Amino acid sequence: MTRPYYETEQDLQNERQIAKIIEEVHNCKLIKMPIKLSLDFMAVRDGKAVAFIEARHRKNKMDKYPTYMISLYKVMMAKQLEATTGLPSLLAVQFSDKFAMIKLPPKNIETRIGGHTNRGDPQDIEPVVHFNINQFKVVKHERR
Repeated sequence: MTRPYYETEQDLQNERQIAKIIEEVHNCKLIKMPIKLSLDFMAVRDGKAVAFIEARHRKNKMDKYPTYMISLYKVMMAKQLEATTGLPSLLAVQFSDKFAMIKLPPKNIETRIGGHTNRGDPQDIEPVVHFNINQFKVVKHERR
């Protein structure tokens, strides 16, 4: 039995907005990756891959929580992509007040159990990693 697919049209629109920011700031083109690669985009410059990107959109301000949480599986896939290709994997997050990025895997991670509880899907509870929010590099401040 396959798992439900939870990505919505709004999620895809948020990803496109994040991709646009990255393309402008880093002078590259982001190509959407197949689901099986786990990360959202490959960044390409002058026809060559330069990085893999996981894009996230959060409605909260960046400093609302002291740590950021992401699936351990995403971090493992990011590390595997880097080991295989030599290219960095980055997490890009659009918070309500800032746009920030960090290299995956981040330093000083703490592994816990966590995930979504709002969908009633037991597969949403999984190993996750937390890392200090201050490890992010702010790329852009939002005007409010």
